[in-house]
Amino acid sequence: MIIPILILALILRLINLNQSLWLDEAVQAITAQNSIPYIFQEITGDFHPPLYYFLMHFWVRVFGDSEIALRMPSVLFGVGTIYVLYKIAIKLQGKFTAILSAVLLATAPFHVYYSQEARMYSMVIFFASLSIYFFLTLDKSNNNKYLYFLSTILMIYSDYYGFLVLLAQGIYLIIKRNYKFLLICLFVYLFIYLPWLPMLITQLKTGISATQALPGWGRLVNVSFWKAVPLTFIKFTIGRITIFDKKVYSVVSAGLFVLIGFILMNLIRSKIKNQKNILLVGFWFFVPLIISWLASIFVPNFQPFRLLLILPAFYLLLTIGISTVNNKKLQFLVIGLFLTINLVCLSVYYSNPYFHREDWRGAVDFLLKQNKLVILPSETSNWPIRYYDQNNKIKLLLIVRGVEEIKKVEKIEEQNVFFINYLTDVFDPKGLIVGKLKEEGYNKVNEISFNQINLCEYKK
Repeated sequence: MIIPILILALILRLINLNQSLWLDEAVQAITAQNSIPYIFQEITGDFHPPLYYFLMHFWVRVFGDSEIALRMPSVLFGVGTIYVLYKIAIKLQGKFTAILSAVLLATAPFHVYYSQEARMYSMVIFFASLSIYFFLTLDKSNNNKYLYFLSTILMIYSDYYGFLVLLAQGIYLIIKRNYKFLLICLFVYLFIYLPWLPMLITQLKTGISATQALPGWGRLVNVSFWKAVPLTFIKFTIGRITIFDKKVYSVVSAGLFVLIGFILMNLIRSKIKNQKNILLVGFWFFVPLIISWLASIFVPNFQPFRLLLILPAFYLLLTIGISTVNNKKLQFLVIGLFLTINLVCLSVYYSNPYFHREDWRGAVDFLLKQNKLVILPSETSNWPIRYYDQNNKIKLLLIVRGVEEIKKVEKIEEQNVFFINYLTDVFDPKGLIVGKLKEEGYNKVNEISFNQINLCEYKK
């Protein structure tokens, strides 16, 4: 039964795979094209461990660096995660729960979206699930112990949030009073991670400096404290799409939040087999969620997608909770409702380009035909242009040291320039660039949008 589900999951993750790369994916692509020393140079500004960078470095040399090639590892990790979740559910609750959880994750809009992203998120979900699976089977054989350590090491070298899954496992070991194995784990992971600690410290310093230099960045990457947890449940359910009518969105969100809460409360009250192991799944979900939420008070960096590695636990708890509903008609009604939500939200994502990634490919293709100066508000945002304009045909002015750089416009003979209105809330919150353009005699004559990339044309 799992094979058809995996085939379905693969098909759903291949639809629209050829979208334009957005900023972070373009950074990943160019970094992968370059040397190993270049990876270490660039990774200082990206708060992630190195495993995915090394994987992509070798991947592009075999399969190329097109959009589809860059995203295929995430597709494969995404499908692999569904199989691992199926195996976890089989061990915990049997075939019904295993099939249901696999189907829900296979059709989950949030998981489909990030299984199509050329970043490390799909990979860390896979290794986190694998770590949990082998953790549950530690008593079976010594081989499982080695596989547990291997999958967990790969997890924490994929994403720093993997340490929160490790923390959940540690709490579980304390409850079981397995202090000996806990100490072994602490020693192994500390020893394995020691070589990376200097780079981690460098990344922390770079991140702190960037946040101080760009106060708007914290507001961009952080969800407000009181919205964070409810929004995580909603995004886990409906994915990256949104409802533009805020009142309707609030009603739908409240309904989903109440429904999920009811199912989880029903699970807590029910007496079911393997309660200790299900407790581990609960820790897998709630420990990273709560720690990330509380940490956002001090480090404003909470986003639901950063917690993707707990998404399988979410669906596992959901399906186990559904299985505890005694009324069969109500049980199948709830299953039908969640499947309908998944499929409807997926269809909206597929059919509405607004919910696709930033269309840098379209923007660059357009600009290449204009042969005019292009102004970008930050030198850190030009990666997609570098990826799609590898021959450097676009005349690009990067605002590196504030608005004074715009004085270079005075030397340009062209009467028209294009200003890319991208992340200006972060890099130019006071609108100094546009102000300087007006001061130099430029007036806005046109604006063209390429899905979140706005090109503003100014004429002198």
